[in-house]
Amino acid sequence: MDSKPDANSHEHVEFAPAARTDTAARKHDGTVRLTSDQGGVILIPTPSLDPRDPLNMPLWQKLVCLGTTSMYSTMGLVPVSGLGGLLVFFIPEYSAQGKTYNDISALLTYPSLFMGLGNIISMPIALAVGRRPVLLVSCVIQVVSLILCATNQSYSWHFAARCILGLAAGQSEALCPLIISEIFFLHERGKYQQLFSTIQTAISGTLILLTSYIAATIGWRAWYYLFAGFSGLVLVFVALFVAETKYDRPLVAYKGADTAESASGLPTQDEIDPEALKGAHDIITVSDERIIDSVNYPPRTMLSNTRIFVNKPDWMEAVHCLKHMAQLFFFPNVAWVYAMNGVFLGVNIATGLTYGNILSGNFGWADKYISVAQAGQIVVAFICVPMLGYGSDWIVKLAARRNRGIHEPEFRLWTLPIPLLLGCMFIVIYGQAAAFPQNYHWAAIVVSINGYYFSFLGANTAGITYLLDAFPTRAASALVLLCAMRGVISFSLSYGTVSMYEKYGYDGAFGLFGGITAIFGLLGVVVYMTGKRLRKFVSPWTAIEITSKATMG
Repeated sequence: MDSKPDANSHEHVEFAPAARTDTAARKHDGTVRLTSDQGGVILIPTPSLDPRDPLNMPLWQKLVCLGTTSMYSTMGLVPVSGLGGLLVFFIPEYSAQGKTYNDISALLTYPSLFMGLGNIISMPIALAVGRRPVLLVSCVIQVVSLILCATNQSYSWHFAARCILGLAAGQSEALCPLIISEIFFLHERGKYQQLFSTIQTAISGTLILLTSYIAATIGWRAWYYLFAGFSGLVLVFVALFVAETKYDRPLVAYKGADTAESASGLPTQDEIDPEALKGAHDIITVSDERIIDSVNYPPRTMLSNTRIFVNKPDWMEAVHCLKHMAQLFFFPNVAWVYAMNGVFLGVNIATGLTYGNILSGNFGWADKYISVAQAGQIVVAFICVPMLGYGSDWIVKLAARRNRGIHEPEFRLWTLPIPLLLGCMFIVIYGQAAAFPQNYHWAAIVVSINGYYFSFLGANTAGITYLLDAFPTRAASALVLLCAMRGVISFSLSYGTVSMYEKYGYDGAFGLFGGITAIFGLLGVVVYMTGKRLRKFVSPWTAIEITSKATMG
């Protein structure tokens, strides 16, 4: 990276650790100054002078990294969650082997559970040794498991291979968002996290659109081989273009450096070692000139980008991650986020389990056209970018300016009301159309499954960005807990779907899901009103264990 500043560059400031070592100096409750007195947006975290700092990557490299992780996510998520369009092809073969519909639906529900649980294993390792080696190993496992799915000779073989696939695909839920959060600033998170989801959704929608057609023409095994080939290509791109994003930086870098907000737990100037600041500005904004120190730091090169092990392993970070997960589990605002996301994911899986039978049995769709019903996800993806991505970042900057420059993580929740209301409406319509097809057009099913997917994306984006903003020094632990609990809750909801609609009908089962969605929407109002007080109350449990650096665990 060129050390000479240009017109579009921003000045770098490197902060050393705060001199104080008491607990107050190590707390961070998520409240930060996001805009300066002049209205400029402050860079949080504060980038260092090091060319190899992930925040100092050129934008093109960040976008390549984002696009590659999105493709990795797509190649894992579509085979896991896109199986709904193939279930009709499995039913005759596995029914002849004595398997029930519940057994066949387990091919979809259990891998989703393993996606969440796999993060409990992989993320602590990613914190200890680095993000890149874990992502590379996951890519290899994904390729192997897809080949095993394609070559399976029995239901048990197929089931086991899909569960292994879930373990690998799960990195798309925690590790990939963590990588993205480590290369972009706080005021950009909504936009780029949503862009990650949009690339994933747009490509997934296209591939899912072709799923049943591929299975009907050349067989469902060829479908797995297709994803195995694509996953192999992604492995090559990850090896070449996704650099290590783990980077140790002081806690003060996450606080915007300024500020007189000592009452909120932010450091004042007399709490920071003047010698450590090395003549730095109080704040760094997007309009400030940025300078890279290529004299005292080695440059970023292709060789440094492709190193597998960049950081010295720190296994205490893995221990801290598991400990912090146990603590975060009991935080009310965190519990609301993972429970809400679990409900949305579970209901989304439930529609994936049932829409094929509904469209073929109740509306006379041919099997090879079943997956076309999810084509609307492509449209949803592009609606989400301006509404949930750019919209979220625009809201937090506007809200911070109106709040004397102070950003509160709860501002991220302002994008939730529309997805929540639409989710309640669409899932009730879905249940009614499935139960009373004589009163509805097939479009009610198609629009509802795609509309509820929009609601799921809204809840997912808002939940992830809220946790990243509220617990910056617990980011990885919060994401792991979100993914693990979301997997457990969604599995519990979706696993009982078949027995629920057999007992209560589609209208009863999905009406219940609509009611649960509404309950979590109302709880969101409570979290918004009490979130800041909750964060301050739990801040003693989110203080970092050491003062030499701020970890992401």
